[in-house]
Amino acid sequence: MARELLAVRGRCAIVSHLRPDGDAIGSSLGLCRALRAAGRHAVCVALGPVSDVYDFLLDPAAGEIVPAEGFAPEPGDVLVALDCGEPSRLRDCAKPLAERMPVLCIDHHKTGAGFPGAAMLVEPDAGSASEIVFRVARLAGLPVDRSAAEAFWTGVVTDTGRFSYDATSPATLRAGAALVALGVRTQFIAERVYGRVPLRRLRLQSRFLANLAVSAGGRVAVGWLAPEDYAAEGCDSTDSENFVDLARSVRGAELAAFVRRVEPRGKVNVSLRGLAPHDVAAICAEWGGGGHAAAAGATFDASTGLADAVAAVTARLVRAASSPPTKG
Repeated sequence: MARELLAVRGRCAIVSHLRPDGDAIGSSLGLCRALRAAGRHAVCVALGPVSDVYDFLLDPAAGEIVPAEGFAPEPGDVLVALDCGEPSRLRDCAKPLAERMPVLCIDHHKTGAGFPGAAMLVEPDAGSASEIVFRVARLAGLPVDRSAAEAFWTGVVTDTGRFSYDATSPATLRAGAALVALGVRTQFIAERVYGRVPLRRLRLQSRFLANLAVSAGGRVAVGWLAPEDYAAEGCDSTDSENFVDLARSVRGAELAAFVRRVEPRGKVNVSLRGLAPHDVAAICAEWGGGGHAAAAGATFDASTGLADAVAAVTARLVRAASSPPTKG
């Protein structure tokens, strides 16, 4: 993959999945900056909306993020998909680019159909896409300054739960140590990502907690938010990032879900978390989604009512909790 990146003669158009989290944002900005520091042309296409939790990573004057409508592919350009293993996970505005351009893909999700004809680097055991992309950048000899390192670090720490999830490996910790050596401001980033929460988000969180219910003897926890919840607190989808972890934190819960509809006529999104031996990626695959065994997501179309989606998700998780899979 390092050789593939170095072989690009045009622009690297970096894309990631819709509703980007810290890993999608961090890996994208980190690679963009490393490529630019090496004198190469790179831009993040349709990266957003970006939660204000991560606004400390942004440099509007640098022109690193451009709308899909403002990017016209030229001969020699390559699409670089990060933290996203298939076209269906891209924002709708970016999907046509995957059909028109050669694709390089770096991902760590175990589910995904892949990009047709793409050069794929998928490491399901990696703790984050940012970890992989950082290693690729180093192998390619790309310079990684502090701004790029802080982007990669943000991706690593958010996707590994601050190095607490099972996917945290010796390689993850070595990558983290290398990033710290590059000058990452660890306390500053921890305070911005975890320690400073807008009041509107706290109020939205209280609405989610009011809607949180447990079932299956406490082994399943499901919470939800409706469009009116977002509207009442002046929030958008970025303000409820990681609310599923509130459900996951319920003592005794083996399976947790966050079901939400942000816009009145929008789709219903589902985020799942699970403890071994449950595989929530397999459950989400039943609804056209995917992810990791412990963390996955899916989307129901706009014709599905929010209440119906909550009931369907709850019933499926209760069934899973009542007959957990066994490892052979």
